[in-house]
Amino acid sequence: MSQAALDTLLSALTGPLTLVDVGARWGVHDRWAALGDHARIIGFDPDPEECERLAAASPANVRYVPLGLAETEGPRTLYVTKQPACSSLYEPIPALVAHCPALAEVMTTHTVEIPCRPLDGVLRDLDVAQVSALKLDTQGSELDILKGGIEALSHCALIDAEVEFNPIYSGQNLFCDVDRFLRDQGFVLWRLETMAHYPLEDVPAAHAQMLLHADPAPRAVTQVSNGQLFWAQAQYVRASFPRTGAESMTREEAIPAAVLAGVYGFWDLALELVRKTGDAMLLAALRQDLALAPAAEPIAAGL
Repeated sequence: MSQAALDTLLSALTGPLTLVDVGARWGVHDRWAALGDHARIIGFDPDPEECERLAAASPANVRYVPLGLAETEGPRTLYVTKQPACSSLYEPIPALVAHCPALAEVMTTHTVEIPCRPLDGVLRDLDVAQVSALKLDTQGSELDILKGGIEALSHCALIDAEVEFNPIYSGQNLFCDVDRFLRDQGFVLWRLETMAHYPLEDVPAAHAQMLLHADPAPRAVTQVSNGQLFWAQAQYVRASFPRTGAESMTREEAIPAAVLAGVYGFWDLALELVRKTGDAMLLAALRQDLALAPAAEPIAAGL
């Protein structure tokens, strides 16, 4: 991450960003720490003891709420696993736990009943009017939480969610379900990262190539050895943000989104968002911070 470029964007920010991390065991998202006091962060985890532990060591701009989130209000069964961070409202599939070494930590140790509420209702109680970014890592219940957070999504610039391509938990929704829902809410997929393949065993002769990016960036290919693809971290942005979206944007909408794009290292997207504001001076400063030549493309008309 370019700190100089991020500082330039932060200087154009008119107020703090509200960020929500659902599944915040071990602490809220590391990437968000770069925002410092420019962010107000709310972390959710159903374990009261974990939330108390985290709150005791957290800065003033971070708070933890010991509550489960779901589409509807009511008690739900939490399947607590050998690795507590893998606990889920959906039961782990026993055959996977038995046959994939990497999934041994997903074995259920016991169950507990926990209270759950929709995200929108909780945010209203917390007097949170607008969420800029939402991170979800809840082991299969991400879509349930999104469906309970329609109001939060209406203002959200970025969603960072763990998605599964093949089920690890019985009855869970998959990437195709989450993707369709978010596209219907006005988002597009920007990035897939941390794509996890789980093998039954290591077979050195098994390998394949995966293209990561191409022109005009340097072409990059990585080797994938064994295993079936199970999950990835997916980042979504509003459909208006890429060049194929809106022709122009207000600073109030574009600058917070550009800050978040910069925090994630999506500097091409951050540049596009600033270009859409029509602020030639800010765009030039940002390009200079990123060691880029002056912009050759036309600047959008400011709003």
